[in-house]
Amino acid sequence: MARGRQKGQTKIISKIKDSVLGHYELWLEEDQVVLIDTNRDKALSYHGNLEHAVKRISYLSVVSQEEDYTLAGFIESYKNIIEQLTLKFKV
Repeated sequence: MARGRQKGQTKIISKIKDSVLGHYELWLEEDQVVLIDTNRDKALSYHGNLEHAVKRISYLSVVSQEEDYTLAGFIESYKNIIEQLTLKFKV
């Protein structure tokens, strides 16, 4: 029995493109949020909600800097990026 969607079948509802996301896009589908790397035109991860997708972008942003961190330094950098991504959207 085949798994997944049929070839060519899509269920994208909306796309989030913002300069604060860098080279990532978020595709909002019926039941998931897909994190897309636009440089490679590839889906990186699938999430059940927007919050987890934003946290994944933050993690990838810290890791891509290729620096050595202490645990406290990594957590601080991670939180700073999450804050940058969500600051202008807080109500």
